[in-house]
Amino acid sequence: MSQDQCGARAHRADIVPSRKEEPPFIRSVFKGGLETILWPDPGNPRAALYIVYPVGSRLELPEPTGLAHFLEHMMFNGSARFPDDAFDRILEDLGGSNNAYTTEEITVYQDLVPAAAIERALELEADRRRHLLIDPGRVDRERGVILSERHASIDNDPVARFLEEVQSVACAGTSYASPVIGWRDDIERIDSAVLREFYARHYQTGAVTIVGVGGIDPDDWHRMIDAHWSPDAVSPPSRPIECRGPGASFGERRIEATGPLTAPYLVMGFPAPGASDPGARAHELLWTILVGGVASRLFATLVEGKSLALDLDMFRVGNRVSGRQFLGVTVSPRRRIAAVERVIREELARMVDEGPTAVERERALNQRLASHAHHLESVAGRAELLVRAQAIQGDPDSLAEYPARLSAVSREDIRKAAESAFGTGGWTVGALAPDDARSPTAGSS
Repeated sequence: MSQDQCGARAHRADIVPSRKEEPPFIRSVFKGGLETILWPDPGNPRAALYIVYPVGSRLELPEPTGLAHFLEHMMFNGSARFPDDAFDRILEDLGGSNNAYTTEEITVYQDLVPAAAIERALELEADRRRHLLIDPGRVDRERGVILSERHASIDNDPVARFLEEVQSVACAGTSYASPVIGWRDDIERIDSAVLREFYARHYQTGAVTIVGVGGIDPDDWHRMIDAHWSPDAVSPPSRPIECRGPGASFGERRIEATGPLTAPYLVMGFPAPGASDPGARAHELLWTILVGGVASRLFATLVEGKSLALDLDMFRVGNRVSGRQFLGVTVSPRRRIAAVERVIREELARMVDEGPTAVERERALNQRLASHAHHLESVAGRAELLVRAQAIQGDPDSLAEYPARLSAVSREDIRKAAESAFGTGGWTVGALAPDDARSPTAGSS
């Protein structure tokens, strides 16, 4: 990218020293908001480049929902310099691949390339950050893709539709109440003008973090950033629309419905601490104890023991802030949702009163540490861990401290986390029964 396309190039003197720069990370913060985190791995032939924009569905209101996800799709539609599918084709010719994802809080673009191709990937990412083509034809084409995605993953799935409703109730009054993909009516009315404004505000002039992992020389890294990203031309991020996380509500909220499904479904949402909260690690172990694998407390009780459920799952809404932890239960056919809910409430109350056993804590700790070690084995896994530490927790150093912090969590810490999640109210409970059921709680005992 030429100098006149992005303004004057930054000099190393413009780098603001970070609070801590301990191995293995090299963290550089440039004037204007650009931040880079490099994890060099000398001799590794592979590299991961993750571009992190601190924009997700929480920043859309009062604009149409789904804008952040829509723009993620548009970022693969080309620029004047690299039109249409040139981005994908160039990376594939180099032996690389790419992907992206959007959450309520961030949008991340992932490039996996040979280490020798890292500069080309940086150049391509910088170009689409500044010169993306957003015209009515491309927008309409991508709208069809997104509507098809929504139809396949949500509209055609009664449980997914129900979970959207439960989330909107659980997070009512906050910017986390809408689905990341957006409501169908909003997707249908998003136009190129709205997308261009959102792109200019959150991409072209907003803050960004660049994460690099693999066989990348640190001196080359900073030279490439200077050459292609012009850090001193990056404007401070625009002030986001004020939002708050979905904290505890006044009391329990319930939703009961029927739908075209064969097995009843129960979902329960609970208050959850933000990622940087002192109790976050205890909360992580708590949910691993409850739902983490076939030996977990709720799976062993509901699925293996009493045959009340076919499967369990969990998901989170809101990570940077105090959010909601959801437990989903596919109830066994002909079983009562009320019976399953009663057993869950008993187990949660027991966890509040007694805490976990020593065996449960040890198993959960081993599971989380094993997952952490698995991520460290690949450049992509390490890049993802850095993204979580920086963009969600706000402290990349927390990655190195994670094993020690997790190991320091006691059984009493976990019990207190259970008390915070289950003993202070603010629950949301949703019961979805098959259409032919007498009521959402119908079925045999």
